[in-house]
Amino acid sequence: FGREYTAASSPTARHPASRADMALVGERVVVSGLLRRPELNSQVGEATSFDEANGRYTVRIGTEQIALRPMNVERAPFRSSGAPAETLEPHAKVRIHGLSARAELNSCGGTILCWHADKGRYGVQVEGSLETVLLRPTNLEEVKPPRVREKWAPEWRSAEADAIIENKERELLAAEAAEAAKHPFGAGFGAAAGGGAAAV
Repeated sequence: FGREYTAASSPTARHPASRADMALVGERVVVSGLLRRPELNSQVGEATSFDEANGRYTVRIGTEQIALRPMNVERAPFRSSGAPAETLEPHAKVRIHGLSARAELNSCGGTILCWHADKGRYGVQVEGSLETVLLRPTNLEEVKPPRVREKWAPEWRSAEADAIIENKERELLAAEAAEAAKHPFGAGFGAAAGGGAAAV
């Protein structure tokens, strides 16, 4: 499960867990002050639970879960507008996940209505219903619309194509003229017709 990483400190740095220490459960947090795993500093994760026995948060960063002291985590920064750093715009499509009190909503789709700065939650209309729920950013995953591939269409009657067609037509006309000149019946009929007209 989670491994423990702490900042360099003396044993006296331990302190009893308080209600304030547990306030970040379910929130997006930023890791800081780690010496054993400095690559995790400034990483954003989710504080999924708090273990009162050892006074540490369980923080999920990607697929990894680590145990961190309260001194090594802080709430992820918010923009001046009050919206989270990863803002979901109104009308954005989302997928709900990670709910325990309303587990039946997990995997349901929804539409972002607005951001409630005072509650730190989005107003989300659940897909297929008129129900509106307030959800933390950590319980929402934006659903990107599928990318539409542009259909390829060949250029119709380009200048090059017109030139090819014109040359083919000339070749056909020349071939028909050459064939007509070789036809004896056509030539004799023309001569006879011409002679008859002169006699009259």
